[in-house]
Amino acid sequence: MTSADSTPEFDRFGPWIDEVRTFDEMPRLYRRAGLDPSAYRLVLKVPRDIERRNAHPGMHLYDYLIAVDEETLTVLTRRDDGYDTHRVAHDRIAAIADSVRLLSGLLTVHTVDGQRLTVRYNASANGPVRELMTLLRRWYLPAGVPGDDEPYRVDPVLSRADTGLLTDYHRMITQEPGMRVINVAERRVVTPHSPLGRLRDRVWPTVLHASIVVADDREIQIIHRRDWFTGAGDDLSLARTVLARSRITGIQVRAHDRYRDVQILTIQAGGTHLEFFLAGGSLVESILSGDAVSI
Repeated sequence: MTSADSTPEFDRFGPWIDEVRTFDEMPRLYRRAGLDPSAYRLVLKVPRDIERRNAHPGMHLYDYLIAVDEETLTVLTRRDDGYDTHRVAHDRIAAIADSVRLLSGLLTVHTVDGQRLTVRYNASANGPVRELMTLLRRWYLPAGVPGDDEPYRVDPVLSRADTGLLTDYHRMITQEPGMRVINVAERRVVTPHSPLGRLRDRVWPTVLHASIVVADDREIQIIHRRDWFTGAGDDLSLARTVLARSRITGIQVRAHDRYRDVQILTIQAGGTHLEFFLAGGSLVESILSGDAVSI
């Protein structure tokens, strides 16, 4: 029930991401944007990252309003008592990356123009973000069948510390059985090129984290950690980056300039350049043998 010093928006406020189906469910800040929820396939409101005890009815309580129709992704981003409007046509989306670490969620949409659109959210309930990614991929991927429903596949094997990556892989492959494994790289302690770096790493070793690369005829997906290199390890974060093949304009591999036996895989999609770090797996073995990069 709404009291005299409260509002419906404040009464419903919490850390979760809610779907907006009617104008009355729109956050007060964004109502003047002229956005009709009924005209969109999906509209989400993303709350501010504050505890409810620190909120009050006079505040603007939502940092983002996200709307998806058949042609465009629209994101309204709160800026003090106003907001910025960002619109990206689906055919300009180059890649989508989502990562969670404990309660920290981060969704980034990369465009072929080299721009990045970032949404920060509470990861306690990231189901709506997964639904958003699925919807965006449905629109930006080219038409046509993705490939064999059951291609020849050898499931990846990683250490117990990376069970989370394997769990996400099995969830993905259940939903998208046409994906095939391209590369599996286990976590490892890396060795710097420089003597000073090696001396430092005797005390504070650097870990390059595990990753799984999968693909079908339309898309490449990389399952990884939010940070590729950390000091003490990272068993808590989980990230997935998806790239549409139709947007890719180049793939390059080069040796890491700081660490031995580490390859940097750079995937270019117009003005967007994404780097992935690999120190093992069939793809790396093929590269080191002199074969051309093929994903």
